Order: sequence, then C-alpha cells, then structure tokens
Amino acid sequence: MIDTEKNQAGFTIIEVAVASVISMVGLIMLAGLFTLAISQNRLVKQYTSTTILAQEKLEELNAVENNDNRLKPGGSLTAGAAVNGINYYDSVYVEDSGLVTTNVPQGQTPHYRRFWSIQADPELRNTVVIAVRVVSLQPGRNVNRAEETTLSTVRSW
Repeated sequence: MIDTEKNQAGFTIIEVAVASVISMVGLIMLAGLFTLAISQNRLVKQYTSTTILAQEKLEELNAVENNDNRLKPGGSLTAGAAVNGINYYDSVYVEDSGLVTTNVPQGQTPHYRRFWSIQADPELRNTVVIAVRVVSLQPGRNVNRAEETTLSTVRSW
C-alpha cells in the first residue's frame, strides 16, 4: 500500500495567511501612491495654470502701444491697486469647458487673481519693468500658502 497522506503537496494555512498579509500591505502602499499622484497632479495643474495666466498677461502688456495708459507706472504685486482709473489687477475664472475669462459669473468665485506692476527703469529712458503675479484661490497642497507664480520682463522702445 502507498501512504497517500505523506505525498500530498499544497499550501498550509500559515503560508496562505502570510501571502495574504504581504498582498494587503502591497495594495495599501499602492493606494497611498495613487493618492499622492492625484494630489501632485492637482498641484502641478495649479502651478501650470498660474504660469500660463502670468505669461498671457505679460504678452498682453508687451503687445500694447508705448503710449497706452496700461503701461503707466503703478500697481502692486501684493494687493489690488488702481491708479488714475487704471486697474493693476483682475480676477480670473476658468469655466468647465476650459474657457478662461476675467468676467466672473454671478454667484461664482474666481479661481485665480492676477496682480501686476509697471515700474520705470531708473537707469534707462523709455524702459519699463513689468512684473505679473498670479495666485491660485483654490485650496492647494500648501496649507499656509496658495500656489502662485511671479514673472517679470523688461520692455523698452
């Protein structure tokens, strides 16, 4: 007679339990990575958006004529300022379709705020320094600070 009990092959209950624990730990780590990836994706999107909005404003100010009132020195990068009826700030709203507008619909809150300043260069005539700061108003990853971008350029004629 052949003893069949000694020739049986398979996993014991302890091996199955250890394999299950290892698999669960791996899945929990993977879930944590997905959460981190989602939050990083939002952060990068906000930084990219603030950079694009600052570039658009710089291009707009670089495209105006030299004698345009929008190039008169003034403004602030930290607070909304208006000098002689010229606003050096605006609010930006991004619609669900992706359309960016400075006309915030009634009952909605803006997503970004832009501030810019125009300063005459003290050394060079017909030269101004244009700086634009865009701040995200959406909750971000930084608890104490909003995501923001500041760009500057020099324009002369």
